[in-house]
Amino acid sequence: MRLALFDIDGTLLREGIAPKLAFARALQETYDTTGPVSGFRFAGMTDPQCVAEIMRMAGVPDEVILERRDACLDRYAEHLAVEMRNHDGAKLYPGVKELLRHLSGRDDVVVGLLTGNVQRGAMLKLRRFSLGDYFRFGAFGNEHEDRCVLARIALEKAGDLLGRRVAGSEATVIGDTPRDVACARAIGARAVIVATGLVSRDELLAAEPDAILDSFEDLEGTLQAIIPDTRPESSRSS
Repeated sequence: MRLALFDIDGTLLREGIAPKLAFARALQETYDTTGPVSGFRFAGMTDPQCVAEIMRMAGVPDEVILERRDACLDRYAEHLAVEMRNHDGAKLYPGVKELLRHLSGRDDVVVGLLTGNVQRGAMLKLRRFSLGDYFRFGAFGNEHEDRCVLARIALEKAGDLLGRRVAGSEATVIGDTPRDVACARAIGARAVIVATGLVSRDELLAAEPDAILDSFEDLEGTLQAIIPDTRPESSRSS
C-alpha cells in the first residue's frame, strides 16, 4: 500500500490573487494592519505560520498574534470565498485530474491531503476544480502550524482509516517547495517535488527530493516517481 499525500497550492493548482486579498482583509480586520502581506512569500508555509510571521514583521506582540489568530483565519476563509468569486485567475495544472483519477481508482493507493491551508480554505480551492472527491482524508493547517507535525497527523489519520499503523516509509509526500521535502523527511517518507510553484528549480534541487518533476503531464513518469516500479494499467503488458 502506498499513501500519496498531496499539497495544494503550487502543486495541484494556482489560485491567483484571491488568497492574498483575503489574507489582507482578515489581517486588517483582526490586527488593524495588513503588515507586509503584499510582498510576503507564502510558498510552503501553513496559514497559521503566515499570520504569525506577517504580524511579527508588523511589530504585533506574539501574545496578541496567538490570541487572535484563530479568529483571523476564520475571517480569512470567509473572505476567500468572496474573493474567489470576484477574481478568476485560478489555474489547474496540467495532468492533475488524470493523475488523481488514476491514483484514487487503485486499490493499492490511498490518496490524502497534506496542506498548510486551513480546511475551509482547502475545500474552497479544491471545489473550484471538482477535486475534493479524490481525497479520502486530509491534514490541514488549522490542525497545527508546523508542517512536519501535520505529516505525523496525516499518518495517524491514514492509520485510523485503514485500521492499522501506517509507517512513514509507506508514504509519498508530493509538493512544490523545500518545506514539503522537509516534512517528508520528518516522517521517513518519500519526497516528490513538482516544479510548478514559485520556488526555483535550483532551490528545489538543493532540498534533495527523491524525485523532481516538471509537471504531472507524463502520467507514467509521475507514477514511477510517486510509486517506484509501477506503471499505468494501460501501459502494462498483458
